[in-house]
Amino acid sequence: MKNRNLLAGLLALLAVSSVVCSCGDTASTPDNGTQALSNETADAVTTEAVPTRPPVGLPEGLDFGGEEFHTIALEWQGYRYYFFAEEENGDVMNDAIYKRKSAVEDALNVKLTYEYTDANGDVSTTATAVKKSVSAGDDIYQQALIHCISGVSMMASGGYLYNLDTLPNIDMNAEWWNHAQMDTLRLGANTYYAVNDFMLPCPYIVYFNKELVSNLDFDNPYQLVYDGKWTLDAMAKMMREVVADLDGDGKMTYEADRFAMTSDEASKYTSFLAGADQPLTQRGSDGHSVLALNTEKTQGIIELFADLVNQNVFYFPQKGEYGDDQLTINSGRLLFQLAALSKAELMRDYTVDFGFLPYPKYDEAQESYHSLDWGGLMCIPTTIRNPEMVGAVTELLAYESANDVIPTYYSMVLTGKLARDEDAEKMLDLIFDTVCYEIGVNYFGFEAGFSSLYNPIWNLPLTTKKSDFASFYAKQEKNAQKTMDKFYEALENAENA
Repeated sequence: MKNRNLLAGLLALLAVSSVVCSCGDTASTPDNGTQALSNETADAVTTEAVPTRPPVGLPEGLDFGGEEFHTIALEWQGYRYYFFAEEENGDVMNDAIYKRKSAVEDALNVKLTYEYTDANGDVSTTATAVKKSVSAGDDIYQQALIHCISGVSMMASGGYLYNLDTLPNIDMNAEWWNHAQMDTLRLGANTYYAVNDFMLPCPYIVYFNKELVSNLDFDNPYQLVYDGKWTLDAMAKMMREVVADLDGDGKMTYEADRFAMTSDEASKYTSFLAGADQPLTQRGSDGHSVLALNTEKTQGIIELFADLVNQNVFYFPQKGEYGDDQLTINSGRLLFQLAALSKAELMRDYTVDFGFLPYPKYDEAQESYHSLDWGGLMCIPTTIRNPEMVGAVTELLAYESANDVIPTYYSMVLTGKLARDEDAEKMLDLIFDTVCYEIGVNYFGFEAGFSSLYNPIWNLPLTTKKSDFASFYAKQEKNAQKTMDKFYEALENAENA
């Protein structure tokens, strides 16, 4: 169901179910460290009839004399496709982005520029560049689009980021901001990471081979989702049944045989926890994050994946990225491929018919599906020398995004170019309805002492084929909690400096 107000980019383009990631009411800070993106509900609207929104509340006559607003962005996920355009080229998404750029430049008399840092093998490059610039006192970057994990903790607790609560010319109560999400990402007194209409989400999703489902007479995954029966057990049943030694040589090889699931890297399996409504952390009585992973549910998930890996259902690529010699859905011999939504841009030429699914629920009793966002976070360096300009541009970028960029992204890119059938479009509705954040992932996923717990499915059953989560957790618990406590100490010191 499409959201009437097109709030917070596609973070709230669509209506969100009442309970997402155990967030409860998204208008307040949740207890478990995760947050749904919106709880707005509305009748469906078409992108041709976007409702009139209130005018942006910037002062009249702002003119910044051609000053430059420079963004540094990681060449990562949707940043590569959906954020910048240098000129019109006839592509509807590109031209919508360029139109937004021109509207902001003309309204404020500024020049919007950008640069990418290479993410190949090092997703910390953007955060590192901002840290270096701030440490030198330079006003090189007015905006940074960083990785969803790398640098998030360091930049917040190190005093490198501007407190958005005090940035002039922005109104976080306006509908193009999602303060509920920013409350989730606010771990101290200040707001460092922005969630607004400018920031398009990029959740991980489950791509499935529709031809295999039909040929093997499996239950229709789309219908399972509609019926609330798309669960870990339902997925596991298909995974066990699809595996086949097609050449009969007694060995499972990707060149000849049929597998159930693959992913291009380990973090795709972390989303199974979010999908099952199992948070890594929750907020303690003092508001600080505490571990929440040691549950019977987690143990059950670990045992399920250990059972699956021992049945040779997974294909593990030999390279960091899918190459021509790797097994993908397009081979016709793979049922499920875990990947970012932006991966669909590279899958347009697949000849095998595929569809989109959210990550499965833990069981049918779970009220809703949950889709963890991995798109990245936006922030402002502390060394900006013209906060009035930076605030005005940030506000207007968010405001203008709903005019063309968001409707185009949804109707022309997602449901037009990438979705191959009406059911896939409905799956995208549901996936964006249920996008959420996870503090244990965003802030602590790559931190020493926490990184093993951040991805227990990969680090235990998929790597060792073992399922003794209690022992695994006991070895990690102390250091993981110490990592979080150390972060809060540094954050408080930075904010009180």
